[in-house]
Amino acid sequence: MNCMKCKAVLPEGALYCPMCGKKQAPEKRRALKRANGTGTVYKLQGRRKRPWVAAKNKVIIGYYEKKTEAIESLERLAGKDLTERYNMTFAEVFRGWSEEHYKTLTKSGITSYDIAYNVFSALHNKKFRDLRTSDFQAELDKIKGKSHSTMSKHKQLITQMSQWAIREEICTTNFAKFVRLPENVKKEKEVFSAEEIKKLEEDGSEAARIVLMLLATGMRIGELFSLPLEDYHKTYVIGGSKTEAGKNRVIPIRPEGRKHFEYFAQQADGALLLSGYTGQKIYANYRGRDYYPLLKRLGIKKKSPHATRHTYASRAVKEGIPPEILQKILGHADYSTTANVYTHIDIKTLVEAVDVTSSLLTNKKPREKENP
Repeated sequence: MNCMKCKAVLPEGALYCPMCGKKQAPEKRRALKRANGTGTVYKLQGRRKRPWVAAKNKVIIGYYEKKTEAIESLERLAGKDLTERYNMTFAEVFRGWSEEHYKTLTKSGITSYDIAYNVFSALHNKKFRDLRTSDFQAELDKIKGKSHSTMSKHKQLITQMSQWAIREEICTTNFAKFVRLPENVKKEKEVFSAEEIKKLEEDGSEAARIVLMLLATGMRIGELFSLPLEDYHKTYVIGGSKTEAGKNRVIPIRPEGRKHFEYFAQQADGALLLSGYTGQKIYANYRGRDYYPLLKRLGIKKKSPHATRHTYASRAVKEGIPPEILQKILGHADYSTTANVYTHIDIKTLVEAVDVTSSLLTNKKPREKENP
């Protein structure tokens, strides 16, 4: 190399010329130009969180924090038809996402996502890249009466689809995550009152006996209908399902419910305890064709069969059954589930508890001073 001022021959990489003392400027490296048709990367002016832009065929692929991220996005698109990708509809994005995601889901999980997909039927033929938060919000607002958990599942679908679309360079922003869900207002758990239980006892029908059996054990309706006759042991049954803690657990039968278990044990004509029941032997059919008509006939407010489980737990708490025992009976792995979901303490019970406590404190005699 030569000195920039006196042209003297200098060693390669010299910073100063020993002849004239001139500082030598480093040679500027020219940026490598991307090949034609592979896109371009450039930086926006000003302070930005994602200043680097990747573009191809005059279409912005996305915005990135680092230049390397923008280059990588273009390299992932090498050889792919951007026009086809950017024109993908909601339905096409769902198919792409589900083909990848459904491999790890259970049958029930797949069903719940399929239901959520149909909620957005008005968007199926629209370009996914053009959809905004307002589009998703409008569809969810049409079903505001649904439970908070159901609405959350629907939002989860479009959020995950958007993440997949960003990864596949179909869009650049997850607008679904800005969707607002209605406030989660917890409903008071329904229970059977003493008057309603008395109506069931006086009715005497087989359908009423089954409700009383559920009230006497806290079993889920599906557990009772699938209970083998051989697992009935006069004062208790062995059964359960749904959770590991709930399987094959010992379930005591409250004294007032034992006669109903014995009745069906005598009537059984098959392997199941309720095999001799003359009504609907499938619990889903029993609920719609026997249970709800029974409540209506007896003038009992409509409530889910699961209310029998809430009732059992609440009565057990009032009667002083230890929490760890109740947890085992109901088949919960964690007592917080028992306490938060199944115990229903009514207003009368709360008032009585306060009255008793207040009375004890009011009538408490002061401690006499001990003689020194």
